[in-house]
Amino acid sequence: MSTSNSLLKQGSQVQAKYSNNNGITLAWNMAENMEVEAVYHSVLPEFIESSSTLLDIQIDPEGAVFTRTASPGRNYYHVKFTNGSVSTINDRMIYTDGVINFRDMGGYLTEDGRTTRWGMLLRSADLHELSDQDLQTAAALGIDWICDLRSDFEVASRPSPAIGHAINTNIPFMAEASPEEMQKIGHDLHAGYKAMILNTDKCALILNELLNEERDTSLFHCAAGKDRTGVVCALILLTLGVPRDVVIEDYELTNLAVEGLMQRFLSGSNKDYQKYMDQMPELKGGIPEMMKAAFIEAALEAIDENYGSFEQYLTEGLGISTEQRTALQNKYLV
Repeated sequence: MSTSNSLLKQGSQVQAKYSNNNGITLAWNMAENMEVEAVYHSVLPEFIESSSTLLDIQIDPEGAVFTRTASPGRNYYHVKFTNGSVSTINDRMIYTDGVINFRDMGGYLTEDGRTTRWGMLLRSADLHELSDQDLQTAAALGIDWICDLRSDFEVASRPSPAIGHAINTNIPFMAEASPEEMQKIGHDLHAGYKAMILNTDKCALILNELLNEERDTSLFHCAAGKDRTGVVCALILLTLGVPRDVVIEDYELTNLAVEGLMQRFLSGSNKDYQKYMDQMPELKGGIPEMMKAAFIEAALEAIDENYGSFEQYLTEGLGISTEQRTALQNKYLV
């Protein structure tokens, strides 16, 4: 899985990558006269030593490998250098008890040298099982708009709770995500991904919704936060100018949530998802290679095959003007 081998760019001095079993690796690139003195964990973006936890980990000249701290909400790692300076890493994984595959799309470098803003573009699986504590955690994220990509069938089966002041909009990204339709897509995910990215009306609608000046933080989700959410988030990141290889890395991060996704989909006690599994017996033994890069690459290939380039896709397929794309970039990049 490429995500365990490639760095997710988050800063000039320190970078972070994720691995299975809740692991995280920090790697640093610094001047010869600098060394890392300590690494701290906190739930605050600002480094306050008295309210941060000093991690008991081995610090090597090139980096440090350790297990992520699973405290509710946002987590930060502060790398303190011997000269007194501190570099802070945002953990893009957001921890809750009831929502899996919950993460932030901030910190990605774009082709023009800017960075996607932290805390403005979030993605997750469905929100049905948020606990009371989770609701407080989610409300603290300041979410203004929730874009629910599920079908009416799914929304009725697993309705979302209200979160803070967020407006919840249902934009079914597939015509009918009934068990029968899910079965068809399950048989050929490559075709399903191509169909989703070529659903130009819905793709255009979502990008236009992001231009709403009254909204800052948006959360996108479907059932597992992998297929429909994966395509929509790839569309958004590409529109903002994030390189394709980084977009694929973000897509593949869902692999880190595979265990939780499998428990949800295959649990005999979960009647809602059991309906899907009854229609898809080929998944009863597991979902091998759940988030292969080839799936999202199929969507990108569909863009090239039908429009020649992503720029042509935006203008001709979605009707997004150069001015609108610039407005989106100015809003969501720093």
